[in-house]
Amino acid sequence: MNLSKGLYSLVFLFMAGWSSAQSPASFSLEEAIDYAIDKSLELQTAEQDILYAKQQIRDTRAMGLPQLSGKVEYNYNADLPVQYLPDFISPIVVGTLEGYGYVPAGTTANLPEGDPQPAQFGIANSLTAGVTLSQLIFDGSYFVGLKAARSVAELSRKQKAVSAHEIPYTIKRAYLAVLLAEENLSVLDKNLENLQKMRDETQAFFQSGMVEQLDVDRLDLNLANLQSERDMVERQTQLAYNVLKFQMNYPLDESIALKDGLESLMQVPSQDDLEGPASAAQRPELEVLRLNRDLMDLNMKRYKAGYLPNLSGFISHQYQLQRNNLFDSDEGKFNPITVIGLQLNVPIFDGFKKDANIQMAKIDATKVDIQIKQFTLATELEIRNARATYLNASERLDNQKKNLDLAERILETTRIKYREGIGSSTEISTAEQELYRTQANYMNAIYDLVIAKTDLDQALGNPLK
Repeated sequence: MNLSKGLYSLVFLFMAGWSSAQSPASFSLEEAIDYAIDKSLELQTAEQDILYAKQQIRDTRAMGLPQLSGKVEYNYNADLPVQYLPDFISPIVVGTLEGYGYVPAGTTANLPEGDPQPAQFGIANSLTAGVTLSQLIFDGSYFVGLKAARSVAELSRKQKAVSAHEIPYTIKRAYLAVLLAEENLSVLDKNLENLQKMRDETQAFFQSGMVEQLDVDRLDLNLANLQSERDMVERQTQLAYNVLKFQMNYPLDESIALKDGLESLMQVPSQDDLEGPASAAQRPELEVLRLNRDLMDLNMKRYKAGYLPNLSGFISHQYQLQRNNLFDSDEGKFNPITVIGLQLNVPIFDGFKKDANIQMAKIDATKVDIQIKQFTLATELEIRNARATYLNASERLDNQKKNLDLAERILETTRIKYREGIGSSTEISTAEQELYRTQANYMNAIYDLVIAKTDLDQALGNPLK
């Protein structure tokens, strides 16, 4: 008996675990946003840009640090170079003989000029090993470049922040699209259920001789059309889920479920959001543009610093070995060579290259100024339009809520009249179609209002709540 209970317990635990493993992951809107941020390929790319910018800082900073290099060089002179020298030996020999009286006086002066004599200089083998230490002492463009590299790193971080700021809005729109499709599907299922009940009642009335076959056929046609519409909305719902999963970077072949409802995401904007200044000050894109403008200034300073001289110092120490027989230790030894020096480079004339670069940098800066102005004006317009859209959507939702209540009362009254025999099936069909349209309009009005609030937050630069 205990063994049977144990087996049942194991089976129960296995089935419970299997059911849990098969259940789809469930996300609230906030959880979906967090998941999307964590899995975002765009943010991963932005993070790589930040890491790259940090390495650019190291690369630029390295130019101002001591540079140490080693060198080993071996040369084998297979054929030593030949130099032709004037015949200086014959005058010396004749002059010596003339001095001792072995040849007549004046012989040297009358000695004819001899042919040039070939001579070879150098050693067959040469081995040199040494190190060189150099240090940049002053270069105006170096310090500007280092500051620019830091600004590029900051720009990469700002661009990542912009991408992270955009993700919640994208996810919310996709999330809302799924909720709208699910709500439409739920409404259609309810309408199908009510229409099926009405059809069954009409069938009973027909069998009792109270209505015609036409009334039953009309309801069958309405059911078929409503079922067809329901099938279409179901496919649209699946497409909406796929879009959401794609935006979240969630596996497309896995199922997900949503925790939040459409109406639960409805929020009323603050009075300041609706009536405050239409300013782009809170938009993260503006910070990126301004930082880019600062980079243009640094670019101009870098080119201007090119007019200044740059100074560097160096120390070179090496040992050199020269032998005809490289392995004969008695022939020669390593000799030290040490050189210490400074190098000053003074730009004099470059054909107006730096001036052209400075002018181009100024033009780039002016273009960024124009972009900032364009963005500011566009944002002001975007905010004003978003406010108007929200107010219109809010008013439309109020009207659709009233219309929905009215359509439901009309349909209920029409059904009561039909059951009492004083109404027609045509009136019911008309009332049902009006209710379906009003329901769709109401759901769309809720969706439009939530989207309008999202667009307003994005236009203002508000963090998504």
